[in-house]
This record gives sequence, structure tokens and C-alpha cells, in this order.
Amino acid sequence: MKQLSRFNELLIKYGTMFLVLNTIHYLFKFYDRSFENIWQYNLRGILFHIFFVGYGLIIWLSGIWLTIRINRLTRKHFRQSLRFVILGTFLVMYLLLFTSAYGALYYQLLFVGLKLEYLWTDYSVFNRELLLMMFVISLIIIGFHSFIYYFRHWQEAELTAERLQKENLLAQYEALKHQIEPHFFFNSLSVLNSLIHKDADLASTYISQLSKMYRYLLELKNEPVVPIEKELEFMNAYIFLMTVRHGDSIRFVTELSEETRTSIYVPKNSLQMLVENAVKHNRFSKESPLTVRITEDKNFIRVMNNLDRRELPEKSSEIGIKNIGKRYEMISGTKIELEETAFTFCIKLPKIRKSELAIVDL
Repeated sequence: MKQLSRFNELLIKYGTMFLVLNTIHYLFKFYDRSFENIWQYNLRGILFHIFFVGYGLIIWLSGIWLTIRINRLTRKHFRQSLRFVILGTFLVMYLLLFTSAYGALYYQLLFVGLKLEYLWTDYSVFNRELLLMMFVISLIIIGFHSFIYYFRHWQEAELTAERLQKENLLAQYEALKHQIEPHFFFNSLSVLNSLIHKDADLASTYISQLSKMYRYLLELKNEPVVPIEKELEFMNAYIFLMTVRHGDSIRFVTELSEETRTSIYVPKNSLQMLVENAVKHNRFSKESPLTVRITEDKNFIRVMNNLDRRELPEKSSEIGIKNIGKRYEMISGTKIELEETAFTFCIKLPKIRKSELAIVDL
């Protein structure tokens, strides 16, 4: 079925191209006074039809390639408006090159080759009327492609946004579920109860951090991505609860630059879910503490912990990591990476800047 669908897609694509170019070729024959009429189909008329459609396909397909290539190269470095200007500039230069080459090929193949030079006595390499005509025709071709390209990507963006919303809701559900699961809830109450009698100030801070977690989930429930600075605030609230509960058995280290904290985005709840994953799947004690480090390199945020796996009642489905991976692919087209050794486990989250977000309007 997939092969058939791919075949149908190619059939529609190239069939549409042929019909458009076939129609436009009559426009050129109407302009070209060396043809008696647009229905002239002697040897020269047939050869011209083949030449025009073939050359048009080259312009069209290379235009598609150029558009995609420029979009990929500029996507990470420039705003949408500037990307549009850059693409437009390259396309104009590209069209001028192809329209100039068209005149030379057209004259050599269909006039000199057929010994009909007398039909175009004033030929020049940069014939102003021909360049203008072919430039307009090329704009029509590229414009038609651009309409189809952006309409298709608009539809894909709509579907991706819908899938992302579902994944985001699932992540929100998972985060909430983990926080309100009976063992988490009762453990939090138990820790709070002991703190009330021992340290009223710490108990007050504990309640504040617990409420901060729920407020974050509620206030940003519709946000697929957040600045890493906000995500760190949420994660730190969770870390505080874990530190109060487990004491020196767990250690957390965050080493991120100020530029990263303010300009890099991550899917909501992703850091907290990874920290929770480390706590859930590893043994730790005061003598052998769990250390979770959040660091960075040029392209990634790294969440790494020492590895001492504990036996769980049920095999982990790794739904949290899978969920984060899916959201990264839908939001920015990037993939998370896993690195595991005998002693460490590391998740690498690609750095996302605002200009790189594929479908999220921030």
C-alpha cells in the first residue's frame, strides 16, 4: 500500500508538472512570431514542444531543490522574514541564469540546428524581450510550485500540530500522574508531617515548592515548549522535594550558561521527567549517592547520571523518554540521543532556539 501510495503521489506530481508546462508552452508560441500559430506541429513544432517541457521540468525540479536547500541552510540562523528575502534573492538570480541559458539553447537547437536562422535575424545572447518573457514564465512555474509546496506544508503543519498537542497532553498527563500517584502523594505528606514537628521553616518551604510544581503544570498546560530557565524552576522544585526526602543520597548539579538558560527552549516537563527517570531506575544511598548532572555542549543539553539499576516490579516502558523524543521530532525535526556505558546513562536533548521551532508559534 505504501509503495502504491508513493507511486500515486509521483504520478500526480509529474502529471501536474506536465499539464502546467504543456499549457504554458502555448503561451510562448503565441509570443514567438517565428511560429505561424500556436497549433503549428510540424517537425519544428514537435521538437520545440519537447524542448520547452523538458527545459521547464529542469527549471521546476532544480527550483524545488534550491528552495528546500536554502530553507534548510537558513532555518537555524535567520528569522522567517529574512529567510524569505534570502530565498527570493537566490531564486531571482537562479531564474536570470536559466532564462539567459534558455535563449542560447533555443537559438542553437531550433534555429541553427534546423537551418532556420532567417526566422530570427536579430538574435542576441541577452535578447531583452526573450529574457523578459522567459522570466515571467519561470516566475509562473516557480510560483505554482511555491503555492503547492507551502499549501502541502501548511497541511502537514496542521496535522503535526494536532499530533504534538496529543503528545503534549500525554506528557502533561504523565507528569501529573507521577506527582499524584498514591506513593508520591503519601510520601510527600509523610515528609511534610515529619518536617512540621522538626523544622517549621523547612516545612513551609516544602509546601511552597510542592505548590510551585502544580502551578507550573496548570499555568503552562497549553505550552508545548518553554524556555529552559522556566523548566529549570520546575525541575528544581522537584529536586528540592527529592533532596528533603533522600538527603545526601541524591546530588544534583546544573551547569548551564546564562545564554542557554534564556535562549534555549525544551519541551515542557522534559528535564523533570529525565531527573525522575534517574531517581526511579537507580539504587542510591549515602555511601553510594545518585548524582544527576545537567550540562551542555555546543549542540546538546546533557542529562547524565551514574548507573546502578534497581530491579523494578514491572519492566519499564520508557514512555517518558519516548514521549520526549516524539515531541522533539515534531517541534524541531531533531532527535534526542542516548549514551549508556557500564557506569553512566546520558540523554542528550538537542538545543532548540526560537527560530528553529518547526510549527510552534511562540
